[in-house]
Amino acid sequence: MRCDIYKDQFQSAELFGKPVLYTRKQIQRETVPDGWHCYDLSGTDRNPDRPSTLEDKSVWDRIGTVLSPAPLKRETTLARQIRNSFSLHEELLDLAVFCAKHQLDYPADPRKFILRPASHREAGLFYSQMEPEHDAKEATIGHLRIDFGGGGFHHSWWPHNDDRFNTPVFKAALQEFVDELRVRGPLQSNAAMRRWCCGYPEGEIQRDHTGFVAETADYRFCLRCSARGDDYSYLYCYDLKQQRLTMEEKPSGLTEAGRQRLREAADPASPHSYDWYVTEAFGTPEEQFASGLSLEEAIQRYTASENSSKRLGVTKDGIAAVDLTIHWDGREWLSEDRLRMEEFRDDPVMADAAARLRQVLDESPAAGRVTFASGERWNYTDPGKYLQAVREELPLQAATGFRCETLTDDPEVRKAVDDMLCDLYGEENPRTLEDYGNTGMTMGGIT
Repeated sequence: MRCDIYKDQFQSAELFGKPVLYTRKQIQRETVPDGWHCYDLSGTDRNPDRPSTLEDKSVWDRIGTVLSPAPLKRETTLARQIRNSFSLHEELLDLAVFCAKHQLDYPADPRKFILRPASHREAGLFYSQMEPEHDAKEATIGHLRIDFGGGGFHHSWWPHNDDRFNTPVFKAALQEFVDELRVRGPLQSNAAMRRWCCGYPEGEIQRDHTGFVAETADYRFCLRCSARGDDYSYLYCYDLKQQRLTMEEKPSGLTEAGRQRLREAADPASPHSYDWYVTEAFGTPEEQFASGLSLEEAIQRYTASENSSKRLGVTKDGIAAVDLTIHWDGREWLSEDRLRMEEFRDDPVMADAAARLRQVLDESPAAGRVTFASGERWNYTDPGKYLQAVREELPLQAATGFRCETLTDDPEVRKAVDDMLCDLYGEENPRTLEDYGNTGMTMGGIT
């Protein structure tokens, strides 16, 4: 459960001689006001219910969380021993009462935009509509496609309704919304977006996709977050001045005509054709597209290409297309998009092709491989991008099931992974660079 620090009650407590607020619920760090501090209390395997350490964010054995107006440890300290410095009182109070009791100014909520998880009735707000009249009725301004390639923040804008609602006032509001979420929300990084998706399962609108809604007096922002690093996220924007959507009266979604088209494309009783393709230099002016291939021809062309941005996919019956294998931004993976599309999900031809392509990826050279409990599996051909992924995802391993396997025999890469693993547990790696040598292949990280 999550704690709303501005509404919920806490238990009064004292830690290291300072008054704090204690809760067993999770506190979203983005909600913590400026100048205040939030820490997790962790137990041990021997005493799981007794606070033993204070940490910024607990990976294992979390007992509860404290909110404090004063810092309780140095920023560079990973964990501080509590020993007998924590005492819990019977008094229940909210943040306002706590501030009055200790003569503190009541802190302002640092967020201007409050994200809430979407309901299933709102799922249609997170996708482009097939029929133009529905787009007009909902006063869609446009949508933003988002990714975090190379650790950066990249986006592309698609206007709707002939771009007539894209006013200077809206542009300023959109910029302010995105800027805030890049500091205090899921747009900080791929890891932050994954954490938000895991933290709000009630907002799941599609497998591995979680929807969040924020509203102002004039606009509604619908952010579709992907828990998978191999997929885009999208932000749909609506003009409430033009047409306030009445979701309680009528849910938004695909039209019946659109659903019928999808059912016909996925009909297992119909014969199907498969046109395999390879795209090189994807998304650039030098993009090359080769189609009309068999699967083995496509594999040969894909593996022979040295381009760092390439894709192998298939078009089924000339109407439905999906990318299967993707190499982009220093990593390579088998896309799960086929499992989210009715046209491909239960197709035995696609299942056989996926198994064949998994074999191809497993035989391809890579610096490292990471996996998640969701089934995601990424091969990193760029050592720097592999280390970046380990650095971002390792602190979230308890929630995401993150595991990494170092495949390169480069001693600097192997040591860097083990350094991060040791640091996670507050230890120093006892091995020097020379200890890793340069012979054989040693697996580093979590296996």
